[in-house]
Amino acid sequence: MSPARLPLILSLFLLGMPSTDAVAESAAPKVIGYERLHAQGDGMNKEAGELLLSELSCLACHGDGPREPAKPLGWKAGPDLSSAGERLRAEWVRAFLHDPAATRPGTTMPNLMAGRPEVERAELVENLTHYLMQQCEPVTARESFVGVAKQGKELFNSVGCVACHTDLPLEGLGEKYAAGQLARFLEKPLQVRPSGRMPDLRLPAKDAANLAAFLSGPAEPQAVIAAFTVDPAKAGRGAEAYQSLGCVSCHDSSKAQIALVPLPPGESRMKAGCLAPEPTKGVAHYRLSEDQREAIRSALTARAVAKPEAEEQALPAEVRQVMLQRNCFACHVRDGLGGPKADVAVHFTSTKDDLGDLGRLPPPLDGVGRKFQRPALEAIIHGRDPVRKYMGVRMPDFGTEFARELSKLLEKADAGSKNAPVVAHGSAQVAGRNDWGRELIGIKGYACIACHELQGHASLGIGAYDLAHMPRRLRPEWIRDFLLNPALYPTGSRMPPFWPAGKPMNPNIGGGTADSQISSILTYLMESDESLPPEGIADRTANELKPTDRPIIFRTFLAGAGTHAIAVGFPGGVNVAFDSLTSRWALAWRGRFLDADSTWNQRYSKMEKPLGEALIRLGEAGTLSVRGKKDLLPQYRGYRIGEDGVPVFDYTLGSLAVEDRVEPLPNQGLRRTLKISGQTTEGVQFTAKPPTGVQVKLSNDAGLSFRMKFNKGVAELVEEITW
Repeated sequence: MSPARLPLILSLFLLGMPSTDAVAESAAPKVIGYERLHAQGDGMNKEAGELLLSELSCLACHGDGPREPAKPLGWKAGPDLSSAGERLRAEWVRAFLHDPAATRPGTTMPNLMAGRPEVERAELVENLTHYLMQQCEPVTARESFVGVAKQGKELFNSVGCVACHTDLPLEGLGEKYAAGQLARFLEKPLQVRPSGRMPDLRLPAKDAANLAAFLSGPAEPQAVIAAFTVDPAKAGRGAEAYQSLGCVSCHDSSKAQIALVPLPPGESRMKAGCLAPEPTKGVAHYRLSEDQREAIRSALTARAVAKPEAEEQALPAEVRQVMLQRNCFACHVRDGLGGPKADVAVHFTSTKDDLGDLGRLPPPLDGVGRKFQRPALEAIIHGRDPVRKYMGVRMPDFGTEFARELSKLLEKADAGSKNAPVVAHGSAQVAGRNDWGRELIGIKGYACIACHELQGHASLGIGAYDLAHMPRRLRPEWIRDFLLNPALYPTGSRMPPFWPAGKPMNPNIGGGTADSQISSILTYLMESDESLPPEGIADRTANELKPTDRPIIFRTFLAGAGTHAIAVGFPGGVNVAFDSLTSRWALAWRGRFLDADSTWNQRYSKMEKPLGEALIRLGEAGTLSVRGKKDLLPQYRGYRIGEDGVPVFDYTLGSLAVEDRVEPLPNQGLRRTLKISGQTTEGVQFTAKPPTGVQVKLSNDAGLSFRMKFNKGVAELVEEITW
């Protein structure tokens, strides 16, 4: 839908088109967890209804006792509207307030205007729009997108957006958000939606811009949105309506001044008010399907006669409810429920094909409260400290408070699971356990390093989970139980049993018992950063690249330069990296160059890191653009090697051909030579925004941003970079 169509749609509404007839039954609120439970059958109706009470924010207005703000594990609060005027377009706000389901089918926002005369409805919508747009200075012009939609689509599928949004509609985002605001939201969604139903994937600004370009559809750079002027009188009346209509109950419950309304008892009450199929003035109208109404009635009936449940029944149900709220089941399985659909799973990839599904699909969550130490579990839910970096899909951040509360709940729920801790018999020998553990992990023991990495050292085989993470993440009793019987745990692991029936397969080392051997392995892993590596881990130091007589040019995956990096190491200790995906110089550093171990010896290529020091990012130290065409991006064509061994990188910018060469200066800085050939009427702009601590000197002394001058179809520039 283009911005030009919004006034037309709004005018149809204001002429009296009844919104309840304009929207199909498919406009019923879309709650993915409810649909998952509903598909299980009538036996899940009560639980499905409880989920709707939470996700439709019924509990923001209804309940017994004093009003409380939304809690981390509780009902869904609405988005923070304190910056609505900056983020949203006024025309979209008008249309959405007038009829949310017509503007965004599947929304969980009720229609607060339903059942009102058109004149009253239009006035309320106008006043609320002025109030919301007053919250911040609105953006009045639509700027060109800087993101690349193709890359955004790839990101949408690879990092996990597709898991939730195959079912949740995303149409019309270009009409909803002001210029650049969707990308800002995608960078930090929890600031706007603290309830965590849209978690934070920790996207860098570039990725967020690419994703926003894909989600918004084709940009319309010439479209200018008419300036919106806030009328203070209307905004004042809108502020009053914001309270009286109950908007504040969902969007800022701590400031709500309306008392909670008890949940409706009795059969007749359960078919009226918000649960009525037809709208009533002054009552929030959800376009509920009859199945949804029935589920809510089941939950309300059960609440009326509820008896306290035993903790062993209540805790698993509470965990399941929380996971349904956040749609964790879109990626994970727990207690037989959930997991990615087949058409979603195909998008989940891994850099370690040998691991199969274990390397690309998110792990099951059965018993995770007993498996992980609390700080590690909290960090995982917080989206921190990932250890499966070979997995394309990302674990998002659900927020600090939620991570803290859910980790407590999982620990409590799983502590008494059927996989109870195994009691160690006798006292394991202490002396020599480190050496025993080293021997057990090595190739003359159980050869753990054949499959597992250790302290960043490559495994001899598939490159599974780094064992050094185990002591700080996993509970010792869980490790012991898992090693004794891996098949008992639904982790998807290929781990064979080395202690069948509790007896070691190799009783000649590590004390000769299962307890002493497992204890020794744990002791070694806790000290592995200070210990000799186990026998069998190869010495990779011979793979360090050391430029001596001529530059070394090396393609690799490089942190800070991406998966299309071309690194150049010069004799004398100055090094650079070119990102051939974006055709820009990405990094420079001094000292040691690179280690080629990952590229040469491992079954997958991890992100290498520069070995030297004084690392700087060159991304904005000097860029070219064609005036008026911000979406015109350079296209890489390759590189040529000069007689001195220095590469010249070739790329195009529209109809222009660019030659880009970097070489070291005697002071360990860099000299960059740019040659641009071709014709363009728009003009070519050079812009340098060097990072702090980096100095740029240009041959024409024209400042850091200027229009390139062409002579007979050629423009040249020399840039010196020091740091």
